[in-house]
Amino acid sequence: MKKIILVDDEIFARKGLLGLISWNDYGFEIAGEANDGEEAIQLIEELRPDLVISDIRMPVMDGLSLIGEIRDRGIASPKFVIISGYGDFKYAQQAVRFGVQDFLLKPIDEEELAQTLIRIKGVLDREVSRHDSRQSLNLRLERLLAGESDPGYARETANLLGFRADQDFCYFLVERNNTPFGSASEAEAQQRLSGWKRAAAETFGQSLKVTVCEQGVSTFGLIVPSDSLTGLGKSWQALGEALVRAIPEEERAEVRIYAGKPAKGLHAVAESYRTAKKAVRYKFAFADSRFIGYEQTLEAELNYVELDAKLHARLVESVEESDAGSCAHLVDRMFETFCRERFAPESVRSAIARCVLGVISIVREMEGAEQELSSLKPVLDWHEEPHTPDGLKRLFHTFLTESLAYIAELRKEKAKGDICKIKSYIEANYRENLSLKSIAKKFYMNPVYLGQLFKKTYGVYFNDFLLNIRVQEAKKLLRKTDLRVYEIASYVGFSNADYFATQFEKVEGKTPTEYKNSLLAKN
Repeated sequence: MKKIILVDDEIFARKGLLGLISWNDYGFEIAGEANDGEEAIQLIEELRPDLVISDIRMPVMDGLSLIGEIRDRGIASPKFVIISGYGDFKYAQQAVRFGVQDFLLKPIDEEELAQTLIRIKGVLDREVSRHDSRQSLNLRLERLLAGESDPGYARETANLLGFRADQDFCYFLVERNNTPFGSASEAEAQQRLSGWKRAAAETFGQSLKVTVCEQGVSTFGLIVPSDSLTGLGKSWQALGEALVRAIPEEERAEVRIYAGKPAKGLHAVAESYRTAKKAVRYKFAFADSRFIGYEQTLEAELNYVELDAKLHARLVESVEESDAGSCAHLVDRMFETFCRERFAPESVRSAIARCVLGVISIVREMEGAEQELSSLKPVLDWHEEPHTPDGLKRLFHTFLTESLAYIAELRKEKAKGDICKIKSYIEANYRENLSLKSIAKKFYMNPVYLGQLFKKTYGVYFNDFLLNIRVQEAKKLLRKTDLRVYEIASYVGFSNADYFATQFEKVEGKTPTEYKNSLLAKN
């Protein structure tokens, strides 16, 4: 039995409709009733009905809004029949645009309702039949590709597909790359992939038969018989290039197509499928190729190697030094290396992960939180969805750019905290042999940057600040003790008494002795 939900804010109208005909005689059962659109949404999500019959005018949420909400949410895909009055013709027109199956005028005619149910039941049955047929065929194709079929089973499948089982076959894998993270982007990418399937089918012309094999959200496969080579130079390579050209130009950079080893007969297509999957692994080795055929994979072996340690170290150092230009240059060199040295995907993944972990270490050393980097998860999980070399490079660049900005911000925050510590350190250790260079080394800062930051923060140069502290302390000692000038000079951090006297006079306008004598003259 097909399930129906009735939606109407008037309970008597619902009950009248409920008893109007024998629903079971037409293959339907009433699974639930709702007073308005909002209540109907909950029921539809819970019961997943095959058909919803709804009044067009209701409080809270009307019939059209209900249809729109169900379509937008994608929680179910029931058929809709709208009930309307004579004055609701403009709404009925909109309902047709929404894709409703039918609309019934009040008062509802029993015969008209029965004919509507018969027609919709037919539509639903045909959809189920097509779905079951496709499911059955998909299972057959899965067995073929898994190598679990014999020649007899392959012949049966070929008959269903309209192929000659004894001709050559080649498996083509069409791959969508660089899908941005996020559900909205994923839905958009799925739409594009469906368009590519249509383009691929159109490439062969209506008279040629090609079987589409579902491979997941990012790829689909094509089992292509050799008679599809007619008009394409009888070359699988030419066919692959034609497929690439069939993709819309603005999306072509995101597609990669791979071809396996041609198989002698449909029963052997599993080997073509296996070698097409192997060709995918050459994506970084043939970075500029949008089509990679089995023959190309025979040209060179993939290498399972580590990225040059010096290149990795220089990249991490460039991040630490906030050198964006050097980072960009080194990333280009990395990807050139992937291609030149035929890096296997595992080696590419290892190289990217190693560099990312190096950047994370810098962030942690600066007391930052790598979770603040929105590009971290995409760059760590890039291998979970297909990426072209250029797509991965853009993803990696995005991560490094964000990391450079975040590290610069951390450095500023750290410097703000450190400059206070530095000031306190100078005030506590002014007697020591202090210099801008020695303090910068102690606090792991660049001396030039420290000098600029100190002046910006306190409005005075480092040397003048240190001198002023020493002179003020010397004045206290001149006022309160009988220490000699050379003793005071040594106490406040000067190794040379004459130099101390010169610097004291520079600040106070008089020598230490003159300052002492002026104090005595006042007594």
